[in-house]
Amino acid sequence: MQIRTKLTLQFALLVSTIMLMAFVTIYLIRMTYVEQEFYKRLRRKAITTCELLVKVEGVDSKLLRKIDKTNYDVLFNENLTIYDHTNEELYTSNESLYYTISPELLDQIRLEKEVEFSEGKAKIIGILYTDRFNRVVCLAGAEDKDGDEELRSLFRILTGMYFGVIGLVIVAGWYFAGQAMRPVSHAIEQVNQIYPKLIEQRLTVQNPRDEVGQLTSTFNTLLDRIGEVFRLQNLFISNVSHELKNPLMRVGAQLDVALLKERTEAEYRQTLLSVREDIRDLGQLTETLLELAKVNDQSRSLIYDDVRIDEVVWEARDLLLKAEPTYQVQVEFLSTIEDDNQLIVKANPHLMKTAIVNLMENGCKFSPDSQVMVDVFPMKSDVEIRFTNTGIVILPKDLPYIFQPFFRSDNTTNIKGYGVGLSLVERIAKLHNGSIKVTSIADSQTTFFSLIIPYRH
Repeated sequence: MQIRTKLTLQFALLVSTIMLMAFVTIYLIRMTYVEQEFYKRLRRKAITTCELLVKVEGVDSKLLRKIDKTNYDVLFNENLTIYDHTNEELYTSNESLYYTISPELLDQIRLEKEVEFSEGKAKIIGILYTDRFNRVVCLAGAEDKDGDEELRSLFRILTGMYFGVIGLVIVAGWYFAGQAMRPVSHAIEQVNQIYPKLIEQRLTVQNPRDEVGQLTSTFNTLLDRIGEVFRLQNLFISNVSHELKNPLMRVGAQLDVALLKERTEAEYRQTLLSVREDIRDLGQLTETLLELAKVNDQSRSLIYDDVRIDEVVWEARDLLLKAEPTYQVQVEFLSTIEDDNQLIVKANPHLMKTAIVNLMENGCKFSPDSQVMVDVFPMKSDVEIRFTNTGIVILPKDLPYIFQPFFRSDNTTNIKGYGVGLSLVERIAKLHNGSIKVTSIADSQTTFFSLIIPYRH
């Protein structure tokens, strides 16, 4: 069911329920009022008849009957009956119509002085009339034809109004629901026109203050993220293809050259060593890509534990120097560290070691003397690990892109690398609710990378 139809039905149901309750209340109030007014008329007739019969001298039942016949204010099937204290009937206005009157009912009227009841369609009132000499019970009854017709007319009017208003409410509800859903329909039309080639297209926000406008803005934000994912995916595919293609072409070219003619054992050996170096580069690139894919996998749950950052730094240093013996890594800790808890962070040991190794390797790679300085600064809520090297600096125009996968600055083209390590470090820092910052000073030819990890996250 469409939201427009659902809103219309809900609105119609709500209004119809309210109107039904209001009309039923009006009908019941009017019915009670008509009934009370009719009983008042019966009471007045009963009192008038009793006074004529009891108080006025010379008026007996025969004369009173003649007076009643000349009265134009006669109700339908009206009958007035008077009983004395012995339950003897003193007078009746309509000898052809009698009500079922029991001694117990007469005693109840004498006790309560006034009783209202009904018999069939007739409404009857019994009152006790007392003067100095007489004590009689008068019962006046009749059918309220005018009141019943009035209630039937009111019922027809309310019923017609009810269904007429409900029809009007449905039409109005359908129109206003359509007006309310128009921005949604417009957004749906725009969404259906968005394809991968038009991923830059955004939805029109008609009213940013209402819920539909906020939903449209949220969707635009989602499109921004999806567009960024597409961009990074295309960049990733093109760069991976390029980075994998180069060593594979070198391997193929060297093997083709080696097969052109017979060569000496030393030449074959040199070719195999070169091929092994290219395969090693391929393996390193593949391993880094796998690490990047793992940290970008949202479905994987990482295990965090209390980790001593000093131990991780030393292990990372040993691991890097084992692979690259020519590198120099100097590690220093702040001399004012008094508590070992200042070096304990909640982290994944493997990922933390990977990030530190990448930053150490990056510092050594771009330093003429292959040296990087690592300083550890415990702070109030986090630990800063600073990596400092001198040599090739990062150009200001390249700083916004330094952590993008496969990005490499123009002044580093002659240095071996794939541009994946720093993006891996940034992702690892985010997984730990930390951050990675870079500062490059051209005057002193110095570059600082600061990895900040909170104690708890």
